[in-house]
Amino acid sequence: MIEIENSILGQIFLYPDAHNYIMKMNPNWFTSFRKDVVITMQEFYMSNQPVSLSTIGLRHKEHIREIATMQNYVTTNVHLEKEILQLEIVYKKNNIQSKVAHLDFSKELNEIIADINLMVTENTVNISSKATVISSVAGNVIDTLYDAVKRGTNMTGISTGWKYLDKYLGGWNKGNMVVIAGRPGSGKTAIALSLAIDCCRHAKALFISLEMSKEELAKRYLSFIANVENYKIRSARVTETDLKEITDRLYGMNMDFFLDDGSNSDINDIVAKIKLHKAKHGLDIVFIDYMQLIKSHQKVREQEIAHISRTLKLLAKELGITLVALAQLSRETEKRADKRPMLSDLRESGQIEQDSDIVLFPFRPAYYADEKPEIELDAELIIGKNRHGQCVAVPMTFEGKYTRYKEQII
Repeated sequence: MIEIENSILGQIFLYPDAHNYIMKMNPNWFTSFRKDVVITMQEFYMSNQPVSLSTIGLRHKEHIREIATMQNYVTTNVHLEKEILQLEIVYKKNNIQSKVAHLDFSKELNEIIADINLMVTENTVNISSKATVISSVAGNVIDTLYDAVKRGTNMTGISTGWKYLDKYLGGWNKGNMVVIAGRPGSGKTAIALSLAIDCCRHAKALFISLEMSKEELAKRYLSFIANVENYKIRSARVTETDLKEITDRLYGMNMDFFLDDGSNSDINDIVAKIKLHKAKHGLDIVFIDYMQLIKSHQKVREQEIAHISRTLKLLAKELGITLVALAQLSRETEKRADKRPMLSDLRESGQIEQDSDIVLFPFRPAYYADEKPEIELDAELIIGKNRHGQCVAVPMTFEGKYTRYKEQII
């Protein structure tokens, strides 16, 4: 690979246009003194100093002869980008080989898997997309609009199943990260499950629960679809009539989605799981309950949450899916006279607010009351952030006995 390294550096000396690639190179991809040469090139480039054979040669006098001969390896600058990519691939292949050889197999299986996932993530080669003329992108948008017209809908995304959310959000849109945030017990899981049930008629959905088991979620699902109080299902106090209703509803409805309650909450494991699921089953929407239970490798908690948030947003964009992540709010809401949540209440990281395209706050005034009515008619789903339109409060009802949210059609 020394010839390719010399060719790349020689092209930078010969062709001014090649300077655009200086900051795209990692010095670690290069061997011997060439690594130091790249570091110097980047230093000069960032400080607007000339990057030339003479300036670099003066900094590295001890290697002036080798530097002067680099131009001899250049035939053309047409393949510069490919040569840089080739160098990156070789470096990362060697890096993987070295790390595999030093894996600690005395660790627990989950820890070994986490190490492997981190190794894969760190050594993934990202081929950056190139700029596209706007008329081409706009043409694709027109095609999407034609499809929406043919379907008889005014949305470009997948229907949420809720009239007002479709109106204000335009449905679930590809590449979007949606955050549903609330205090513990305020109904985050309930509203996420309600949305998953109502959208699965139109989309392929996956619900990843890091808090509740699949069986617990399935009990809520049965209560929701069959109108049987959830305490009866939890404690097996159902009657034969209840069982018949539950069975008829379960097998008579085309409302299915996948559940996953895997115990490994490492962000790299979750990313790998979602990618594999899409490859095997197809995927439009994924729900994650909830973000603060995901683990990463940053030592500072705020940095950890920021890394997790950014990773999830990039995953949604990469896979062309909608990612709905639940998140906890801080206690600040409980200290105010007006308990309505705000974006500043998002716990532990402002990065969540920055990365999200949409932030939804389920709000129930009865949550703060001593006595709760059987049906809460004053519940709301507050759209706290919306890149696509208005921020409004959607009127909802909450039925505690079914742990179910429904929108009020006015």
